[in-house]
Amino acid sequence: MQMSALVSRLAPVALAAAALASVCAPAQAAVGFTAFAFESAVSTSGAFGGVNGIYGNGDVRLDSVSFNGLTLNQSGLQTTASTSIVLDDGIDVTRGGHNLAAGRGINSAADSWVNEGPATITPTGADLQGALANYNLSSIIVTREAPGLAIVDVSFANPTNTFFLWERGANSDLLVQALDDNGGVIGSYTVLRQTYANTGIVITTDNGSFLNNGQALGSIGFQTDTAVSRLRLASFSTDTLNYNGPDYKILATAQPVPEPTTWALLLGGLGVVGLLGKRRRVLG
Repeated sequence: MQMSALVSRLAPVALAAAALASVCAPAQAAVGFTAFAFESAVSTSGAFGGVNGIYGNGDVRLDSVSFNGLTLNQSGLQTTASTSIVLDDGIDVTRGGHNLAAGRGINSAADSWVNEGPATITPTGADLQGALANYNLSSIIVTREAPGLAIVDVSFANPTNTFFLWERGANSDLLVQALDDNGGVIGSYTVLRQTYANTGIVITTDNGSFLNNGQALGSIGFQTDTAVSRLRLASFSTDTLNYNGPDYKILATAQPVPEPTTWALLLGGLGVVGLLGKRRRVLG
């Protein structure tokens, strides 16, 4: 009986480890990641109040991001082109469904400020794509904390090297992996909960069955040293590994952005060119 009980207890952990190895093992660890901080400029319609203060309970539209001396509005960004569920084997015995859900602001459906995805605790890949394929920071992928794995693949139309991640609550980890054209893992980076910057933005999310009230958004950016178009986003909840159910939004730049050191050299070069031009004008 004792051995049987032990086997029963360890079986889910072993299955989770096997599943993790099959979908997350690097095929060729060639792509490196560099994290950076960025600022989010947002706006709301102001039509819906609530516990979130100026951000209300409706849409929170991302208007631009600023980082490394560069500001990009929506025309310089891209949303996900596709989203698919790779694995979601957790079971929410209280509310139903698995670990993944799609959430949006309580009044987002009535708010015309910006589009949003659905609110559902039994999402399809299309539902999760709907949650991500917009500039509404209250429209997110939600991960509950039942034991199991929750793994999502996303793709972008244009290969790029700069990505922006927001996490509701700023209290969860997320494994981010770069994928090649065949779906092989070519680089990995773990976003740790203590590394998020505080955006000052507060949202309330309706997941179709329950609410998460007044939670602050954290943010972190990361650059890959090679442009990629596909990412794998994974979270785990086991006896030994608990990512605490990340709830997130991810966007990318429309085109690759130079690394900070290269950007500084370019700006420095432009400054030298400008100085030489000024000297020529003075001498003339």
